[in-house]
Parts: sequence; C-alpha cells; structure tokens
Amino acid sequence: MRRRELRNGVLTVALLAASAAFSWAGEELAAVAAENSPKVSSAPSAASGQEARYGAHVGADGWVDFVVHAPAATAVDLLLYDDPRARTPQRRVAMTPAGDDWKARVRGSRHGPALFYMYQASGPREVSPERPFGALFNPAYVLNDPYAYRTENVNYDAFFATVPFTDMTTPVYAGGGKSVVYDHSGDGFPGHVRIAPEDLIVYELHVQDYTATLEGLPAARRGTYLGLARGGLKTPGGLAAGIDHLVELGVNAVELMPVMEYDEQSGNQSGRLNHWGYMTSNFFAPEARYAASPGRQVVELKQLVRALHQRGIAVFLDVVYNHTAEQSPWVSDGRLAAKCFNLMCLAADRVYRPTSDGRYYLNNTGTGNDVDFSGGKRYSKQLVRDSLAMWHQIYGIDGFRFDLARILAEGSHDAADWVDNDPRYATAHLHAEPWDMGGQWWDFMDSDGWSADNNRWAKWLGHYRDKVRRFSQSSLNDPDAFKQLIEGRGSVSRGAGPAASSRPWRSINLLAVHDGYTLRDCTWFNDSDGSQNCWDSNQDEDLRRQREKLLLGILLTSQGVPVILQGDEFGRSKAGAAAQEGARNSYNYESSTGDLAVNRVNWIDWRLKDGDNSASPTGPAYGKELFEWTRGLITLRKKWSHFRRHDFARYVHAATDDRAGPINDGGFSYVWEGPRSGEPTQLAVVWWGKAGEPDLMVIYNEGWEPFKVDNLSHWSRGNWKILARSWHGPGQDMCRGKWKQCPAAGSAVTVAGRSMAILVSDND
Repeated sequence: MRRRELRNGVLTVALLAASAAFSWAGEELAAVAAENSPKVSSAPSAASGQEARYGAHVGADGWVDFVVHAPAATAVDLLLYDDPRARTPQRRVAMTPAGDDWKARVRGSRHGPALFYMYQASGPREVSPERPFGALFNPAYVLNDPYAYRTENVNYDAFFATVPFTDMTTPVYAGGGKSVVYDHSGDGFPGHVRIAPEDLIVYELHVQDYTATLEGLPAARRGTYLGLARGGLKTPGGLAAGIDHLVELGVNAVELMPVMEYDEQSGNQSGRLNHWGYMTSNFFAPEARYAASPGRQVVELKQLVRALHQRGIAVFLDVVYNHTAEQSPWVSDGRLAAKCFNLMCLAADRVYRPTSDGRYYLNNTGTGNDVDFSGGKRYSKQLVRDSLAMWHQIYGIDGFRFDLARILAEGSHDAADWVDNDPRYATAHLHAEPWDMGGQWWDFMDSDGWSADNNRWAKWLGHYRDKVRRFSQSSLNDPDAFKQLIEGRGSVSRGAGPAASSRPWRSINLLAVHDGYTLRDCTWFNDSDGSQNCWDSNQDEDLRRQREKLLLGILLTSQGVPVILQGDEFGRSKAGAAAQEGARNSYNYESSTGDLAVNRVNWIDWRLKDGDNSASPTGPAYGKELFEWTRGLITLRKKWSHFRRHDFARYVHAATDDRAGPINDGGFSYVWEGPRSGEPTQLAVVWWGKAGEPDLMVIYNEGWEPFKVDNLSHWSRGNWKILARSWHGPGQDMCRGKWKQCPAAGSAVTVAGRSMAILVSDND
C-alpha cells in the first residue's frame, strides 16, 4: 500500500504537516495531485491541479506543476534546491498519487523558471546480484526528471559521490545533474524548412568536431551550438568554413549527432569521455556541454536551428531511444550497483526489456539496457512520441534519424505505425538505422503490408555502403546488385536480393558515417576482418584520389537520399589515431584532460579543404579538388531531377530515332553493359530528362582497365557533351560552364579504370 493516500477526498495529516513544515517566508507551497483534492494553501482555482503532462510546467497563475511516472512507488518526494551544486534540498514536497503517476504543485517568488529540482522515490526493491532486472526503489538515490526541459550537465561523477550500490541506506548524491524548470513560451520559434524527401542531401556532423579548430571563433565558442551557428568563418587558406561551408557545398539538411543530454563519462577507458553522445540521460533536454554560456543550452540550440533554417538547411537530430545512459546494473565486490539517473529507479519494468527468464536486462543494443516498446499502450512509447513532438514543435527540428531502430520494432506488430502517425510531428522526416545486434527491421517498413503508402519511414542502407566500397576495389563483380543501388532499390542480401524500399527516397545511401572509417580512411586501411570492405589502394595516392572521387560520384548519382559524413568532401582522416581500431571506432576519442593527440582524431582539420595536409599527414593534399568535385555533383543533382525521383523510374528498353527524346521523359535505359556477374562491372545508364531537361548518361567502370562506350549515337539524336570525368584533375574533371559549351564526346568515350563519367545531351 502507498504510504500517502487520499481518504474521502481529504489529504492525510502527514501530508498537511509536511507541507506546512516547508512553507517559508510567507510564500505558498502546495502538493496537489488528484482531482478535487483540497489545496494545502489557498489561491489557486479548483481546476488548477489537473496537469496531465509529465515534467514541470509553469502555469499562468504562478503555480508550477510536477508530474512523474512511477507506477510501483509507495512514495515520491519532490526535492527543491536553491543551488545547482547542493547535495541537500532546501525544501521537500511529498507528491501524491494519481493512477500510475505522482503529482505536486508549488508556488512562490522562488518557485518558477530556473528552479532546481529532483525526485526521491520509495517502493519495492526486487533486484539482487543474481537477478539485476526488476523494481529498484531506494530513497538513497536522488533522481532527475526524465521529462525535464533543461538539466545541469549529467554524468556519473555529478550524480554519485561513491559507488551507487542498490542496497545502500545513506544518500550517495554528489549534487550535480539537476533538473531545471524551464518555460519555452518566452523563446522565439525557429520555424521549419520543408524539403521533399527525394530532394534531401544530408550532412552528418558533430557539434564539437565541426567547430573545434575554427580559428575565427573565440575559444569559448569552439565546440558549441553558437560556434556552429556563426557565419563568416574561414579556413586558414581563406575558404569558406563552418556554416558557410555547408551553404557553399550545397547540402540542404544537417543531421546533428546526439545533442540530447547524455553521460559523457561512459567512455570505458581511463582518461576518455564518450564523445559521440549515444548515452542519453534526458530525452527532452539539450546537452549542456555544448552551450557557450553555462545554462543557456536551450536558447543557443534554438539559435543554431534558426541559423541553419535561414540558410535553407533543414535540421535532423540523431536520436537514441533504444537504450539510456543508465546502462544495466553491475556487480562490484559481490554487491549490485546501478547508475540510476531517473527511469531505472522510477519505472524500470515500464521502460526496459528483460531477458526471457526475467532475470537480466536484454542487450540487443550492445549497451546493456534495451528500451521495451512491445505491446500496445506503453509509457516508453509515450515518452518517445512526446520527445519527438517537443523537438519538432518547440525547437523546429525537421527530421529524425533513429539509432538502432530495430529496438522500436522488437515484439511490436505496429512498429512502422506508432511513431509514424503522431499528428504533432506529421511533417517530420523519419530515418531509421534499421538494425541492431538482434537483426534487421526491413519487414516493418516495406513488406507484410507496410510500404510508402501507409508510412513515411526511410532507412539507412548498410549494404549500399558495403557494396559501393567493394565496387571501388573491383571486388563487387555483380552488375545486378550495382543496378539496384543506383536505382534506389537497395537490397537486403549479399547478392542483388529483393528491393529494400518501396520508393527511392526510402533508401538512405551512405558511404561513411560516424561509426566506422571515414571515406578517406577506407582507402588508407586494409580490414583485418573484411567487415568494413576497405582497402589501402596499394598505398598509391593517385589511386586513392580516383577511388574517393568515384565513391562520391556513385553516391551523388544514385537514386535515394545521399548522406555525407562531415569532412569526407575534402578527405578528412582519423588515421592519426593511436591504433587502427581508433580510426574505425572513435566514440571515446575525447580526452578528459585535454590531450590534443586524442581530441584531434575526431576534430575536423579545415586545412584539408585548402589542400594542406601538413597537420593531417594521413589526409590528402588534394582536398580542394575533392571538395570542388563534390560540390559540382551536388549542384548537378539539385539543378535537374534525374537523380532524385520520387517514384521508381520506368525502364525504357530501347531508343531508336523515333523513340528517343520526349517519349522517354523521366525513364531510364541501360545502354551499355560489360561482362556479366563474376567480373568487374562496366555499365552505362541514361537517365532521360523530364520535360525541359536534357538527358544524362552516367558510365561506371569497376575494372582496373579503361573501357570504351562506342554506341553514343544510338542513344541521342543530339550531341553528347562531357560533364564530368572522375579520373581527371581539377579544371578538367568537371565542366562548370554552360553545359552546351562543354567538350563534345563524339561517337565514343573511354572511361578510365575505377572511374566514372557523366555525359549530357539535349536530344535535339
């Protein structure tokens, strides 16, 4: 039975006494929970205690409502602090039960926005070293609000003064990581940028990495939201850097690696921090470490979103709902310890998934505590939807990339639906990383009744990365598989396999992302186990140059949505890590002591854009060439519709003089094919322009040796012009003037080994 309860509509004497004890300086302090329950102090209206939203919400009448979910708790106290570093609360308010929730209301001159608060919960404690999963209530833990709009920086040392054993009887709270009451209504709304899904060109970046070395920024703004928002920055060689670089490159969406509050002290190595941010502690609060001014992270992140929107760039968040920073409990000296920040000690069985025997936390994420979304109406599902709605409606976030999204589907028959159909963020893009350690999620998006007709999910395609990398090694040797990639159909098998997507824009194409080698490093390293499909190019730097340009060329001429990893467009390298594994998985390459040799592994070296690799000897000396190549391809992609079809283009089998031209508008044809499966692919494809557009022919060569396409005249009544040739150097690799003035291809064109070419014809 709960220690505090309502009897005949009257609060118990214990609750009244507690409230009286903590009213102070003549100000009102109240704990109000259930409908029609009496007020501890007068003033609020009879309806003012009916707040249903979780978190802390400031009312127009001056009251602040607190609501927290703790179904099995027998008591929950609201702790109020005057100092963000205080270990002991100045005031304590006994919360009252309302179904599975607990509620309290406070009012006073010191109770409102910027009020520091925490929770303390009592209840059953079922866990043990032999059975770590289960109810874990202990008033010795002090917990922050999982729905807090703002927090002080949350990390292990901020919370725990010593090892947080589950059987401890004395408080272990270290005084940090507090929740802070925040009222968003006083902030301006950053708006939205609406971009059709097929038109997206996404750039993945990390707030710290992208701005850490920008010389034009004051030191206090490097690695911050405001540093990323600032225009007018330059590389050491005087080229555009920072946000201006994104505009110059031409991308129209930025995907921010995690910016929700997370525990950076989960780096799993002495002296290292978790740099990437995939250890979320609070799903409604922006990361405090990225604020230029302490405590200003909410406003500064909104300023960043607004700055990107003003430049026509949509903002995506990389969101991590599959696990939390609490991880799973562990055994130390025979005792069970748990890193309880909030959810694990409030509602573990409503949030986390146990193993089949109910003894342990399931670990398909590889991080120890899978969030459970199985079944119908669950608190975990509401938490995710409420979080997405807030970021979309309050911060202006335009889309979301879901880390290890298969967790959303495990045990659920409506995984493509329960996130997709919330009207509060109906216009947001939804991109999934559709796998985890337990398997794939394809079937919940594009089979068994699911398709683009009933959900808007798109998915990262790991097989796109793998197969295109193998193509650049001359080791794919599968023209049917390659066709699937450039047609935007993806694949779900090692061979060509079935199409993975019911629309091209549902295929999110990537060559390199944060958790792996950069594009450059995939031409620098040999894989020890083959899992990355990378090869060191026989240490031939010119071959590396050609392969990097080929890889970028395939990415930007494929149907589907391209994703570019920060710095790949000018050859960023992480090969300076102490070991090859560091370049491949640099999640903890942030030094807690400021060691630059560690930090610079992830930081972007903007000199590479200038063609200067003096500070990054494993990077290229031709970064400027790579950038201009990438920028030119993006310009081409945005100028015409050939490589960004909303629906799969129809295939045209032949084109004689009477069939070429307008009759083929919007279709495509394979006009040259070399050897069949088992040998390197040689392929030419015409993407027929829509009305008012010319026709484009793209020629790909997987082989070592050059090959000639000598039937150009069969596929156009006009003259083919040469738009791009990846193997050439700057000034010759891309025609940047009016396309009708580009060099004539004549009746045949030769494409170098491991290279590609793009031709254009008006088919007059």
